Amino acid sequence: MGWFDSIEHNRWLSAHMQALIAEAEGAIVPTGFAHLDTEGRADPTRPIDLAVTGRMAYVFSLGVLMGLPGSRRYADHAVNALTKYFPDPIHGGQWISIKPEVGADGHGVPWDEAGRVKSQYHNAFAILGAAAAAVANRPGAHELLGRLLEEQKEHWIDEYDLLRDQYDEAFTECPPVRSMAVLVHTAEAYMAAAEATTEPEWLDRAEKIAKFTHSVAKRNNWRLPEYFTPEWEIEPQAGNLLTDGRRVYTGYVTGRSLQWARFALQIRAGDRSTGWKVPEYLMEMSTELFERARFDGWRRTDGCPGFATGIGEDEKPIPGEDEHQQWIACEGICAAVALRRALLDDGAGPGDVEHFEHCYRSFVDYVNDYLITQPGRWIRRLGPRNEVVTPAKSSRWDVYHGVQAMLALRVPLWPPTASALSRGLLDHPEEPVPDKKSWNFFGLRD
Repeated sequence: MGWFDSIEHNRWLSAHMQALIAEAEGAIVPTGFAHLDTEGRADPTRPIDLAVTGRMAYVFSLGVLMGLPGSRRYADHAVNALTKYFPDPIHGGQWISIKPEVGADGHGVPWDEAGRVKSQYHNAFAILGAAAAAVANRPGAHELLGRLLEEQKEHWIDEYDLLRDQYDEAFTECPPVRSMAVLVHTAEAYMAAAEATTEPEWLDRAEKIAKFTHSVAKRNNWRLPEYFTPEWEIEPQAGNLLTDGRRVYTGYVTGRSLQWARFALQIRAGDRSTGWKVPEYLMEMSTELFERARFDGWRRTDGCPGFATGIGEDEKPIPGEDEHQQWIACEGICAAVALRRALLDDGAGPGDVEHFEHCYRSFVDYVNDYLITQPGRWIRRLGPRNEVVTPAKSSRWDVYHGVQAMLALRVPLWPPTASALSRGLLDHPEEPVPDKKSWNFFGLRD
């Protein structure tokens, strides 16, 4: 019996997923969710981050949908924080970082001047969390999601049907940088929003982002550049213009390819659910990105397991970017599962998916052997030989990526995870029968 058919393996996945969600409870503060220090406590030296709080809205809403006691309180706290404390009451939009205490006027207070920046990277996680909370029917979530999506149309979607990265506080200046991180996470958020709102427009927008990404990847030997100009020309140095606190990567990031390997197939499955014609490039995109990332990143330093983070033009890991990050291993797990699932849904046999099952087992073994120090606590990054690395700053354990990796083989490619849980599809990963009745077909694409 393979791992994908093993009750005990599912129990192992469920136990670690539940432990991750329980660990995240320690991050709660009055205005949202904090980073965690190395002891799992809220870190008072770091700001309360919009992306972190959006991710916590997401994972605790999944907990609600799975019936995990206590999750409702935390999901509702996240929705309340996203509704009351992060919005800028003067200029609109969301601040990216605030203080843990509520201001005297009842609003959030920016952590510092940098916290006043408006960032689509952070918005994407707020949308993802609001969409999951809406599916879980949490108070105020539908209204929050509607407001966030209106802001997308007002400020963030550009003339190419792609996404701007940042604005200043008043939405008057937009730095000349675009990024793959924003594209990939916005596509994920739009898929979740499509199901939560029953508006296929958001799935269509996600597919347009995927189409651009495919064209870029195909021209670059199936590697994805991280930074672009406002006209979407590749510009590696543009990342230095970011001011929203994100890490600036060098080279091609293997994790982005693994993320898109999964999301391309989820868009493909979503198109099937609407009855739309499925673009042929999506399967090619997924397969090629996965194999390139696996070849470029997996076991690249002395055969040590783990994915190197950044790959240079010489097709080798970049010194300083060759570390093994938890989020990339998790995305490898999700991508391997997605490809196996898509092939089976297309009628493939066991022999056709054996390669992806082997990859899955290798990636999960790596997480177990190197990253999980105790249930709920995962090491966020290791060196290229899996040596301990002391980060410049303490950080949260990345619950969002870990929970998705533990759920990946237990849910179908479509609908998105929250909606799959709400429809009773946990542990029923095969593609469900298309249900067009769930869609609002006003404004269908041509």
